[in-house]
Amino acid sequence: MGKNVWIKNIYPTDKNSVGKEFQKVRKKGRKFKEELRLRKKDGTCIYVENSGVCLTDHEGQPYGAIGLLKDITSAKLAKVQLRENEERYRIATEQTGQLVFDINLETFEFKLAGAVREVTGYNPEELENLDKSALIESVHPEDRTELLDSFRKSFEKEKKFRVEFRFRKKDGNYTYAENSGVWLDDEGKVYRAIGVIKNITEWKLAIEKVEASEKKYRSFIKNFHGIAFQLDENFIPLFLHGAVEEITGYSEKEFMSWVKWKDIILPDDLSFVLKEEKKIRSPQSAGYEEIEFRIKHRDGRIRWINEVYQKIPQENGKPELYQGTIYDVTERKETEKFLENIETARKKEIHHRIKNNLQVISSLLDLQAEKFKNIELVKNSEVLEAFKESQARVISMALIHEELYKGGGMDTLNFSSYIEELVENLFRTYRIGKASTSLNMDLEEKIFLDMDTAVPLGIIINELVSNALKYAFVGREDDERIQIKLCREEFRESKDNMEGKNNKGLKKNSFVLIVSDNGTGVPESFDLKNPEGLGIQLVTALVDQLEGKIELKRDPGTEFIIRFMVEES
Repeated sequence: MGKNVWIKNIYPTDKNSVGKEFQKVRKKGRKFKEELRLRKKDGTCIYVENSGVCLTDHEGQPYGAIGLLKDITSAKLAKVQLRENEERYRIATEQTGQLVFDINLETFEFKLAGAVREVTGYNPEELENLDKSALIESVHPEDRTELLDSFRKSFEKEKKFRVEFRFRKKDGNYTYAENSGVWLDDEGKVYRAIGVIKNITEWKLAIEKVEASEKKYRSFIKNFHGIAFQLDENFIPLFLHGAVEEITGYSEKEFMSWVKWKDIILPDDLSFVLKEEKKIRSPQSAGYEEIEFRIKHRDGRIRWINEVYQKIPQENGKPELYQGTIYDVTERKETEKFLENIETARKKEIHHRIKNNLQVISSLLDLQAEKFKNIELVKNSEVLEAFKESQARVISMALIHEELYKGGGMDTLNFSSYIEELVENLFRTYRIGKASTSLNMDLEEKIFLDMDTAVPLGIIINELVSNALKYAFVGREDDERIQIKLCREEFRESKDNMEGKNNKGLKKNSFVLIVSDNGTGVPESFDLKNPEGLGIQLVTALVDQLEGKIELKRDPGTEFIIRFMVEES
């Protein structure tokens, strides 16, 4: 093969570099070695290694060359493949944030690859030049013993190793690192360690934060005197934490297996609890409810429970959850009941004393009237009548306090029962010697009124009935009838509410009171709007006080119709 053929078959891009290299060697007359690509006769291209020596004469001038051509295609391609693999590996390890190490345990030489700078802050060359002691000092003092012990134990057992430690980076800051790898041995002798080190600071800090949060939660629940819970869409517990056993007698495990919360709710309260659950489930719910009900403790005791729960909306159309807290409020409830009993007893005592004081006043009026009876000039006069009327008014008020006292000291009294006793007392007072007067009472049951309504209404009835007994049947001896009727009218809104003045929309019950007789009737000259008698003046004034209306019908007999309204309790 001549020179031209040789040059012609050298790969085009390699010709210049080969020519220049050969000229340098030829001038100096020395050995040469080069790699180039050569096209074979069949057209394929191979890698060859051209090595040899230039021949020179006695004057040192080159006149020829002796050498060897060697096909290195397989080795060259393998080297290229290895370089490409190493490049891919380097890129992959850098992207995963891991430092790859390969340590010769005999010479302590090590090679590094991957995210060396990201993990340590050093360049690979800087880290490879650090000696063993410097590397150990880069480990946090508190972690060195554990790290070395872990290496020693895994080395002795020739197992994989994995250990976490804090590493001081080049800038002096510590990061959390995880070192994992394997020991390589040759005929039972460990000579090499290969592994990876990755920065786990973010993960470690996240774990520490979660652990700290869990520690706080455990501490909170341990000292929490209630129950924290979460329920699924069917109100089945997902968890119950806290004083579960102290409040219910059952453990959390029992509630999560066979005990149902609804089973320990007192039957009388169950319908109320289910109604509240239905309310919070509805789309119109505000998502927050607070209720109090009773449960039966495992030991049989009845406990009062305060439950606060709220609706937790879920994303992606998932069913809603419910969570909240439960507290044992038995002690508070018992205290409230105790205070309520004290308040009731106090009110009873007050009503009892007021009644006694009014009876004393009535007795004094009676004694004073008896004194005037002994004076000839005032016998059967208006003075005695005034004493009697005042006494009746005082008694009407005393009876109210007596009813309140008998009713347990409540703020309202059964007004129908009060009317019966009041009128019977008036009949005893004014019907002496006239047994023919009959009384017909049509009173609706369970009408409860407070003192602000009962006192003026009682005086009104007292005045109208006493007037009928005194004046309606003068000159008659039989068929004397007095009728009293009290009932509710059709339910309607209060005047303020209808006019838009009451923003709470309070509603009132409307009542009608009718006092009538079949007597001689009132004179034609009688003017209800401008009455002359004190009794009727008092009646109209008290009707106005009740914001009611009074109507008079004259034929037959006399009929007073009074309409008034009372706020519904």
